[in-house]
Amino acid sequence: MKLLSLSSTNPKFKTINFKSGLNIVAGIQLSDSEKETYNGVGKSFSLSLLHYLFGASFKAKNQSDKKILEFLKGYGTFTLDFEVNGKPHRIDKNFKDTHYYIDNKKVVKTNIKTELTKLIVGSKVLPNISFKNVFNSFARRYGGSFYTEANQQQGMPGTDFHQNLVNFWLLGLNTDLVLEKKRINERLKKLSDLRKEIESFETTLENSNIKDLKDELSKVKSERDAFIIAENYDQFEAKADALTEEINSKRTEKQRLISTLSTKSEALRQAKSVDIDLNKVAKVYNEAEFFFKEEIKQRLEDAKSFHLNLMTNRVNRFKSEIEELNDRIAVLESEIIPLEKSRDLILKDLSSKGALDEFNSINERIKTIEGQISDLDKYSTLIESFKEDEASLELESAKLKIEATEYLAGASTHLDKVENMYRSLVKQFYENHGGSLQVTLARDAKYLYDLDIHVPRDKSQGVNEVKIFCYDLLLYQLNPELLGFVAHDGCIFSEMDPRQKSTIFKVALELINKSGLQYFINIGQASLEEILDDSNKLNVLTKNEKQQIEESIRLKLFDKDPDSWLLGYNFG
Repeated sequence: MKLLSLSSTNPKFKTINFKSGLNIVAGIQLSDSEKETYNGVGKSFSLSLLHYLFGASFKAKNQSDKKILEFLKGYGTFTLDFEVNGKPHRIDKNFKDTHYYIDNKKVVKTNIKTELTKLIVGSKVLPNISFKNVFNSFARRYGGSFYTEANQQQGMPGTDFHQNLVNFWLLGLNTDLVLEKKRINERLKKLSDLRKEIESFETTLENSNIKDLKDELSKVKSERDAFIIAENYDQFEAKADALTEEINSKRTEKQRLISTLSTKSEALRQAKSVDIDLNKVAKVYNEAEFFFKEEIKQRLEDAKSFHLNLMTNRVNRFKSEIEELNDRIAVLESEIIPLEKSRDLILKDLSSKGALDEFNSINERIKTIEGQISDLDKYSTLIESFKEDEASLELESAKLKIEATEYLAGASTHLDKVENMYRSLVKQFYENHGGSLQVTLARDAKYLYDLDIHVPRDKSQGVNEVKIFCYDLLLYQLNPELLGFVAHDGCIFSEMDPRQKSTIFKVALELINKSGLQYFINIGQASLEEILDDSNKLNVLTKNEKQQIEESIRLKLFDKDPDSWLLGYNFG
């Protein structure tokens, strides 16, 4: 792959025209004021923009990423032109949209990684390694853990499996064993999780021992077998139900008669209390000086006799009805009593022979115990099966460890060559030591190999950045045809002394001239002046090399005027 240009439809954008070999974006300070700075003019963002056009995502929780994305959404369309095997290609991206265009073909965000992998690296990589993994390994952008450890180019923790897999593969190691180790570890973890889950189920069964449950089952079955139920139990139960129904019917009728009796008794009481006294009528009229004639008095007497006879007949009728009701109630009571006795005898008989409800409850208990035993048997079988599988996988893991040991022994020549290549790079920076690069069996059962990249005093930031540079150039030398491109952010110079900065360009130029490497880097004015200064006595770079560096500056971004910055704006 070879970068050709990075441009935008926004006229304020400063187009970068890449060439073969060295490509530099420089931040230049025009002001003499110490308060002015070329930081933020877009040096680092030029490399970040390449990552974004190649499908990198903005981190949703990162406020800086959010701010940049919002700005880019209204900026315009960016275009990256590049070559793959001499054939030109183009990526267009407007950040207000989620999709991309590759060679004018719309590509949704979820497919961009697959499309770029197929287009740029194709079958050169393992199925589980993408173009993004490769580009991250050869183009470290600013920030995060990218410049913390040499083998954290993916920006992941050092324990990340996939990140380690990419590094092992780029170092030329057989990754089949690494992937097999991962498969075994994942299977072991899954079995362990399942076994713990099954064991937790087992504890919910009243913490019962399976033998205790079997003893209880035997006892309950014996009780059930000894349980006596009359053969004609169902007939007795039906007869008892019929008697109960008849009793309830008679009780209902008795209650109705009692209610009627109460009504009649009240009517009788009221009839007896009626008083017909003509003398009281005569007295009222006498007081009003009104006197009845004798014939009227006679007629009143006749009326009184008629009403007295009427009331007497009514009282007698009520008494007769009440007597009849009492007789009928007495009859019902006499009928209910023997029915109740008959039913009670049947129920007593049923109770003495054992009730079905109790018998059924025994059967339900038997079913429950049998279910618990079945579950425990099943869980025990599963756990034993899991233990057998775990033992088998642990045996596979042990065999794999032996195989990995034998592989490392067989690959010692290759590993020595890799380490010597690394050391030769480091020695160009330090005269007395070349550091080390060791691949060993991992102590942690989770991984197969450990990768230890070391330069004495690499706890110092400047030395650590030299280690990172040398490791990245080592990966390029081991895989020159994979991408043919390496990039570094200018933060790699942050703690280096002038000699180390100059040596970076020395090493890069030697590889460029020897192998055709395309190297992209951004740099600030202070570091640029240090490596180009003819008055110093470092003697690291020749005049021709310094001239080559100056001629490789593709873009200068100046501190004072935002219009001269990469994006042409100051957006914070």
